[in-house]
Amino acid sequence: MISAVQNRYDKLFDATFGRLGIAGLWDRFDRTILSSRQMLVRTDIVFALLLGLAGMLASIWAFSQTGRVPELHTIADLWMTADAPRYAENMVTTTDTTHHRTSVHPLFSILLFPFGTLLTALGADSLMAAKVLVVAAMAANVTMFSLTIRLLGLPRPLVGIFSLLFIASSAFMHWSGIVESYPFSCLSILVALFMMFRVNKAHWGWWVLVNVLTLGILITNWIFALIAMAVRLNLKQFVAITVSSFALVVCLAVIQNAIFEKAVLFFNPHTLTRETQYFQTSLAAEGLYHEGWRPSANLRSIYVTTVVGMPAYVVPEKFQRITTSNQNSTFPEGEIAPPIAAAAWVLLFLMGVWGAVRRKEMHLPMIGISLMLLFQSALHAIYGEVTSLYALNFLPLVVIVAACAWFAPLRQASVALACTVIVFGGMNNERRLQQYTDLAGCMADIELVQRLQTWEIAKDEFLLEPEEYEALKVDLHGLCNTKTPS
Repeated sequence: MISAVQNRYDKLFDATFGRLGIAGLWDRFDRTILSSRQMLVRTDIVFALLLGLAGMLASIWAFSQTGRVPELHTIADLWMTADAPRYAENMVTTTDTTHHRTSVHPLFSILLFPFGTLLTALGADSLMAAKVLVVAAMAANVTMFSLTIRLLGLPRPLVGIFSLLFIASSAFMHWSGIVESYPFSCLSILVALFMMFRVNKAHWGWWVLVNVLTLGILITNWIFALIAMAVRLNLKQFVAITVSSFALVVCLAVIQNAIFEKAVLFFNPHTLTRETQYFQTSLAAEGLYHEGWRPSANLRSIYVTTVVGMPAYVVPEKFQRITTSNQNSTFPEGEIAPPIAAAAWVLLFLMGVWGAVRRKEMHLPMIGISLMLLFQSALHAIYGEVTSLYALNFLPLVVIVAACAWFAPLRQASVALACTVIVFGGMNNERRLQQYTDLAGCMADIELVQRLQTWEIAKDEFLLEPEEYEALKVDLHGLCNTKTPS
């Protein structure tokens, strides 16, 4: 039966794409060079697991710091508009009413719920179960990142250095200590990147798994799987796996919709169009976006703040709420670590671009990385109130580019720059973590926040009467000892 289906597909493909000549154009790229590189050995895997252990310890430490403010997981939007209470519930219950974000996270609930249920069955409370899953995801992220850059051709000591840079980054440090969807989003991206750089050709089943993970965790993440497949597969394989993977995700989404209360089907056009409410252009036009639409600030968040964190401050949000942002922050006064780390990072990234251009045998996958970055830049030039919320989606891409600095001239300078980012960036990011935590604790004591953003109230998007809201409204300028950008 399988051979009959395959024969029918071959005929259909030849009658469509074959006649148009697209297949010939697609398949003209030489993909065999990607299979002639050094393969991973057992030592590489052991080393990657040890680095993953370091990532796990870093995440546990981050949770110990954010644990000073338990309200982070009971009050909404205390941390860069993060939905921490929502995802803490989604991982352990089918009956909660907040599964509607499956509109953009198509299989998040059904993929994570079994693991959350297992942990609660073993005796963990619901929040601890969610935290354990985040810690495990962050450990896996470091392991997968180190294996990926090893496949890029970096010597093992450099793999260690750039993996430490990955851990010391703002994105890792600030999002490994709070329950959110993005640690799992980052993992799905890294799985796609690993498959793109993998030496041996993978069985089609692995590519289906990559598609299910990327599309299932976040709709826009599917682009990573599609680009990775475009780099490694011929057009006939690409089309077959794309169609079959999408069909599988649709089937799983229908099953999820039947199991989880208020879950939403991601392929419903009505629910997808609602995402336009999070466009900065739309928010600014409605007078709801205090920051103002500044694409340059968004790009800075993607390419700089992802690695070197900036101070946070309080801003107004929709539904009479307030949240934190670092969208338009400047370097903190009196600190030398942030500008040193930022300068070293920018130089390292630019060296990485040059190194990627020089690495001829890696041109095809690096074109893939460039397309992924281009897509993320275009998307987040307009989407998302606080661009740093999505930092873990950018982190693997920008650090992989930076790692290519090893292939540029003056490669020893790249090592010095990477170490500078680790030391000074790590110092800065640790200070920012403490500041973000203190700021969240301060906000949690504000009566307006308690009345509107406590999760049992916030998930119903409850609004106060105008008179009551005005009575509780607070002046955000300089609130909680923050410096609000002008």
